[in-house]
Amino acid sequence: MNLLLLLAPLLLLGFAAGVIRAWAGAPTLPPRRRLLQVGWVALLLVGAPAWLVLAAVLGLW
Repeated sequence: MNLLLLLAPLLLLGFAAGVIRAWAGAPTLPPRRRLLQVGWVALLLVGAPAWLVLAAVLGLW
């Protein structure tokens, strides 16, 4: 159960990053494309460690 609580938010972060990455590749968004490309990388680089720290603080890990 604890493993599921630990990994579910990481899977959601990965899914959200994938959606943003796919959206950034759409040819109809040239002005915001760079912002979306930075956004999905930042979501993974900041979101995953932030969740792991939060999970440790909450005692899930």
